[in-house]
Amino acid sequence: MLKTLVLLSSVAILSTWAVKCKYDNQDLDNNQIIVVQNAFRIKCLTEDNGSWKTEIVGCVAPDGTEIDAGQKKEVGDKVHECVKTEGGQVSLKESKGRLAACPGGQKNGEEWQEKSFKFRCGDGGVVKFIACVGQDGSVINSGETGKIGGFDVKCLQHANGTITMQAANDPKSYECKAKDGSMKKNGEEYIEGNFVRKCADYGQGKIIGCYAESVGNTIGVNQNVTAGDAPVVYSMCEQDGKQYKNGSTFISRESFRMKCVTFKNLTSTLEVVSCITPAGVEIAIGTQLEEGDRVFECTSGNVTLKSTPGQTGKCRGTYKVGEEWVEDSFKFACEPYGKIIIKSCVTKEGTEIPLGDAKRVPAGYAMECVIVNGHVALQTAKTFDCETGTGETKKFGETWNEGNFVRRCANHGVSEIIGCYVDNVGSVGLNQNLTSGDLLYLCIHQNDQFKFRTLRAQ
Repeated sequence: MLKTLVLLSSVAILSTWAVKCKYDNQDLDNNQIIVVQNAFRIKCLTEDNGSWKTEIVGCVAPDGTEIDAGQKKEVGDKVHECVKTEGGQVSLKESKGRLAACPGGQKNGEEWQEKSFKFRCGDGGVVKFIACVGQDGSVINSGETGKIGGFDVKCLQHANGTITMQAANDPKSYECKAKDGSMKKNGEEYIEGNFVRKCADYGQGKIIGCYAESVGNTIGVNQNVTAGDAPVVYSMCEQDGKQYKNGSTFISRESFRMKCVTFKNLTSTLEVVSCITPAGVEIAIGTQLEEGDRVFECTSGNVTLKSTPGQTGKCRGTYKVGEEWVEDSFKFACEPYGKIIIKSCVTKEGTEIPLGDAKRVPAGYAMECVIVNGHVALQTAKTFDCETGTGETKKFGETWNEGNFVRRCANHGVSEIIGCYVDNVGSVGLNQNLTSGDLLYLCIHQNDQFKFRTLRAQ
């Protein structure tokens, strides 16, 4: 007797009619492309055997610009990227373009000055620190050394965004310039008119006594020498052509208060006793003052006026307190005093995962944002709950029936098929058969595809 096998399954029945794709209640011809959600381009692909599929082949920017999957295009001041994952997920990602404006509204390439610092609006709307500016208008490029008020000053931006102008050399490395144009080494004594000077730190020629042709030796400060009938008297400290008495103070270079100090041997020197902020507020050595969005510190030792972000200061000179931004795979936040923290991780599909948490990404598996060896890392989450087709939650290792398949919650929150299931009959292992009555049940796993088939003999 002739026997015929009839295939009973949910696959489409072959016909001689032209094959069309079905998408959102639409019939699509082979190779037809439509735009969905005003953001994605869907293409219909059919086969001669009657099978068909639709796939995302590209994205559409808000202005209508078409972008192929895996490509990016710069549109105006924004960059739109059509991201396609290995799992086939496609997303439209938007970021700042090369010509984007900076947070303060400055255009690309525009330069401006804030107090003693100069900035430029760089590519992608990123604020770039470019130079320091002295009170006399002198400009020193970032990372370079120049002269301000006759002194070598280095202009630096540190990794935490702090900008400093500080003395570049050891104070003893400066030479003094005499009125006749000759240069004197540190510690060298020389005569100018009726005064004897000694080249001191920072190139300052300090008066240490007086000179008279009729007297063979240097006349000490506040000393009288009689040569014939002519007494010679010298008074105290001199700076920039002005003389100062012992204990008197004055402001130098609009940044420091100097004090005239004399000693028992009647020599004199100038000491820095405090710093002056850009607003003109005086702060003692070893203390600091918050002024506007900056904190100014008068450092001890080689006294400098140091500037760091204040409570409302910007992080990296760009981001305001409370402002958040994304770089690579991390979301950062600006906290008071220029402190930058990592709040969360961001996957390439755009899923945000708070630090210390884990989430399922569109590709179907789970990722976590954790601290590894002291550094924040975005990585796959090994153990994570799985979600069934009906929205139920299953724990790691738990199994359940879903349609005609038996699933198990595996690593990374991904459910894997471990067999097939037939109501009122039982389970069938992968690549195994089960006979019940006049029906043969097949559970097939081949080429990463899972199929369930029922055969009946007629």
